[in-house]
Amino acid sequence: MTKARAAPLLAYCAAAAVSTWPLVLHPRALLGATSGPGDPYLNLWILGWDMQTLLSNPASLINGAIFNANIFFPATSTLAYSDHLLLQSLLLAPFYAITGDVVLCYNVLLLASLVGSALAMHLFVRSTVRSQAGAYLAGFAWGFGSFHFGHLIHLQLQALYFLPLTFFFLHRVIARRRARDVVLLGATAALQAISSVYFGIIGAIALTVGGFALAVGVGRWRSAAVLRRLALSGAIAAMLVLPVAMIYARVAQREGFGRNLAEAGRNAAYTGSYLQAPPGNVLYGRTGLLRQQDSAAAAHPRTGPERELFPGFVLIALAIAGAWLGWRSDARPTVLTMIAISAVGFVLSLGPDGVRPLYAAAHRFVFGFAVIRAPARFSVLVTFALCVLAAIAVRELRSPRLPLPGGRESRGLGFPAVGVLIAVAVVELLHVPANLVAAPAQYTDLGEWLAREPGPGAVAFLPLARDVESTPEMVQSLEHRRPIVNGYSGQRPAFYGPFADEINTFPSADALATLHDSRVRFVVTAKPLDRPEPPVTERARFDEGTIYELQWTPDLEARLVTANAVEPPPPGRIPFRVGELARYDVHWDGAGVSLSAGDISIAVEPPTYRLVVTATTAPWVARFFEAQDVFRTRVDEELLPRVHEREQHEGSRHVTRAFVFDGPARIVRTGRTLAEALDQEAVVLPMAPRARDAISALFYVRTLPLRPGERIRFPVNEAGRNLVAEVTVNGVDRITSLNRRVEAIRVTPVLQRRAADRQPLAATIWLSNDDRRLPLILDLDAGFGHMRVELVSYRP
Repeated sequence: MTKARAAPLLAYCAAAAVSTWPLVLHPRALLGATSGPGDPYLNLWILGWDMQTLLSNPASLINGAIFNANIFFPATSTLAYSDHLLLQSLLLAPFYAITGDVVLCYNVLLLASLVGSALAMHLFVRSTVRSQAGAYLAGFAWGFGSFHFGHLIHLQLQALYFLPLTFFFLHRVIARRRARDVVLLGATAALQAISSVYFGIIGAIALTVGGFALAVGVGRWRSAAVLRRLALSGAIAAMLVLPVAMIYARVAQREGFGRNLAEAGRNAAYTGSYLQAPPGNVLYGRTGLLRQQDSAAAAHPRTGPERELFPGFVLIALAIAGAWLGWRSDARPTVLTMIAISAVGFVLSLGPDGVRPLYAAAHRFVFGFAVIRAPARFSVLVTFALCVLAAIAVRELRSPRLPLPGGRESRGLGFPAVGVLIAVAVVELLHVPANLVAAPAQYTDLGEWLAREPGPGAVAFLPLARDVESTPEMVQSLEHRRPIVNGYSGQRPAFYGPFADEINTFPSADALATLHDSRVRFVVTAKPLDRPEPPVTERARFDEGTIYELQWTPDLEARLVTANAVEPPPPGRIPFRVGELARYDVHWDGAGVSLSAGDISIAVEPPTYRLVVTATTAPWVARFFEAQDVFRTRVDEELLPRVHEREQHEGSRHVTRAFVFDGPARIVRTGRTLAEALDQEAVVLPMAPRARDAISALFYVRTLPLRPGERIRFPVNEAGRNLVAEVTVNGVDRITSLNRRVEAIRVTPVLQRRAADRQPLAATIWLSNDDRRLPLILDLDAGFGHMRVELVSYRP
């Protein structure tokens, strides 16, 4: 390697060592993150799972088996619930085979990502802008800027090394006709998408906008040859990404993954976010000069990793100068391209509350855009453009014929002056984390016992957490490699909520039934049980927890029952018939206004009986949350559910789910479709005797006498979650319905959860005081306002 090529590498390696100090001194004892449990542990587990699987079963990368990771058992393809890190793991697997240390591999990947990002930008700028000094400025700003250190806990977001390379080849494709550049553009764009789902979407938008702007800038936007070359690059990229994209698309469809506009808005940037520095920024973060004390509600913070986007005052000033000076030079096409990219990146980083029509259109029509949880990450495009424009400024400021106002010319700035500008820009961006966390233990007594125990069998670590608390068990699973019920990721399976409710009551009969039907063999509890009884057998006790094995016998399996069952009163005479249709208008009251929020219809369709509920949001609500949902329940003559199906269209998110109720077996099977729910591999959850789903429960209540002062309790199984509904009959009121005064029975329903995870909704329902018991009005008080559902038409 020549001295000229080695100098940037050495400079950026030194910068990586300083900005992550003292990680290079303790790469096995420290983890390159400012927190442990959470996303750092998640990515540590992903990296470890990938490398172990690639080394033990290389064919899993080809047949997709590597995506069947060991979390969220018995769910499948769980690696696709977040970024997969397959490309990074493929490169690091030989190093892991030698060292056996996943923490060391994690830290090497972090440092290599910082250096690689800087080198990629250096190459792009040196080739395109033709300024060595500008290349150093852009390399430091891109490789060690706020985005990297604001997201130090997100290893997958450090993969900023492909975006500059894609633009390097984009310039070549538009300027030249070499087939090699066409192939390399497609390959680097594909690698960008494979390295990070976020950067795949962000990079595709940047290449589309930047490619068009660059073609306009060089006057070739109508060139059929250029369009053919770009189309071929796109086809190559799509072909390479397709195998992975299909897995993600299939999982998203199966589980209903996706973010609506309201969810995306919670992690969007504000304009002021570009003047907030991460806490590790030496000049502005640690001193508090550009650190906002967040006084807003926790649900809508104005600080945090997604909103610490400060690019540097010097970089901004140089970028403005670069745009002005470059527009008057041969750099005009590049300037136009960077202005377009920065504008799109800035607008999209503001999320739905920026330019809503643009964001909503992208959310609906751009493939993969609906999974964007944090629009603020589009800010990387702003930083990318600022780096390139600042490099152009450095080149122009060094020019011996620098144009000045009034037609005057300057001899340009000398290297010392430009060097000072670059040094100040680098100092502004200097980040040193206040602390790095200790690496988690990779080997434990508990993990060693589970690894040594012969025979297969999944493990449940209790209590079953729903968030970052599960990540230590995920890291520990790299030692024993058994499937675990626990999990944390960008998404989670639809059954996980009710699943956790049941299992966390261990060793109750419901929990045992769930563990049995889910084929879980071992249970690990933080504290030992007082008196474990069969099938629970204590196997080992460690400081980290006590291991129990579930040892089932035919007799124990036959005696599986659901504890504390609620016996519902028998239904009365059915007051409806096939063909009944009731339509309701939904009003929302909040923030001092009352608006129509949508409509609901409830119908009884053949065969006897199929109960159908349809809900559609109003256009103004659809700007935040669009829904066109249909729920169907087939019931028997006692109004007990047999099959419940739901089809939910929520913007670009389309979810289907089926539940099959087996009353005699006291179980409910669930799957994406009815066929999957009937399959032997379907997720099986226990069901209370004579439980009803929410729709059949409403029709069941209509058959009851409903005497004033009466309190009725009956079991409900809603989407696999066992609840108890308690309906209190408050009395008879006179209300206005369908423009006339009528008598109505006022009832108050409450859903009682075994494991309450949210404040229950306060609801009141008025039913007609006649033989029909028709729902007339529903009042619902929730944290987002008051909802009122009123009958607007009825057909018996």
